[in-house]
Amino acid sequence: MSGGLLSRLIASASPRSDDYFALFNELTACTVRGAKILAKMSSVHDPAAFDQLFVEMTKTEGEADQVTRNIFLSLHKTFITPFDRWEIKDLAKALDDMIDYMEDIPQRAKLYGPGEFTSEMAALGQIALRATEKVQEAVALLSDMRNAERIIKICQEIGEIESEADHVMRAGMTRLFAEVSDARALIRAKEIYELFEEAVDRCEDAADVIHGVVLERI
Repeated sequence: MSGGLLSRLIASASPRSDDYFALFNELTACTVRGAKILAKMSSVHDPAAFDQLFVEMTKTEGEADQVTRNIFLSLHKTFITPFDRWEIKDLAKALDDMIDYMEDIPQRAKLYGPGEFTSEMAALGQIALRATEKVQEAVALLSDMRNAERIIKICQEIGEIESEADHVMRAGMTRLFAEVSDARALIRAKEIYELFEEAVDRCEDAADVIHGVVLERI
């Protein structure tokens, strides 16, 4: 029996899943929903509205966790995967980290108690949303490596968005230390700024994983 025929027979008899792309798309849909909620939260001034959005964010993060678990469970059941197993794990973790860090922002805000989001925080919320939408766009193209050039361009755009977030965060921190003297308010705002930065950084991490997957296949 030829080696090629044997390989085809093994492949046909082995557990296989073509659902990873659907799961990744489901996971990025969760991250975009979370980013939209965060963008609203960073602009809202009504505590009741904030609390309602907080519930939505917690629910969305839980849904993302479940999709991530489904990806990991699938890896234990399937023999043939579209990418290397470690690439699938790294991408799933990177996508889940995006919404985890976004959820940390309102969690920390509630921990510290009443306080406004600054205009720079609201801007960072919009930037985080743009970054997650770009990640979603890149992930949606991953099933066909003929999209490689476009995917690489999107990953570069995510890097540019991350640089924009750094600039806005630094501007906000500069204004914070120039205008605020209350220690509690300083600590609260500083931590929230850093979490916004981390959330966008996690989008860049996901882009790096995607970029690596593509480069291995072109």
